[in-house]
Amino acid sequence: MNVNRDIIARLEALGLRYYITGSEALAVYGEPRQTRDIDIVIDAGAADYERAIRPAFADAYLVNDLIAGADRSYGAVIHRTEIAKADLILARSGAWAREALDRRRRIDDPVLGSAWFVSAEDLILAKLDWSDGGASERQVRDCRSVVRIHPDLDWDYLARHARELGVVDLLESLRGDRPG
Repeated sequence: MNVNRDIIARLEALGLRYYITGSEALAVYGEPRQTRDIDIVIDAGAADYERAIRPAFADAYLVNDLIAGADRSYGAVIHRTEIAKADLILARSGAWAREALDRRRRIDDPVLGSAWFVSAEDLILAKLDWSDGGASERQVRDCRSVVRIHPDLDWDYLARHARELGVVDLLESLRGDRPG
């Protein structure tokens, strides 16, 4: 059983917009890095998590309670018999969060099948945002690999949303990593 395919199929059956981000998206856009879970951003609120997501997974998964932070909320589903976990990150409000959902891309992934993935630019922005001001060298290194592999990034889009996320300096440091 491919648990991650099952998770994606359940989200699609609910009709929720989502995209895969984190290391699974990095495998599409940059140098792959293995982690033990899949990260999925879902266009849903806390009420949707309890009313729709929890019941859709409860038969085969442990569904963690939603953890609400200052600017983001997330939960997780853990398969009851397989060693597999998905972090379910509720999409934030704000211009970047809305545009990232609109810019997602349907990709036929050899492992996950046809699924929605974050765009390369939005993966960079998300990783810079999660980097804790650059303290997470791993997140910044992931961004550098995407920049090296994708010379056609939309730098105007990146710059516009880097201001919103407060990662302008980190983004500027990546500009020097561009090929050519």
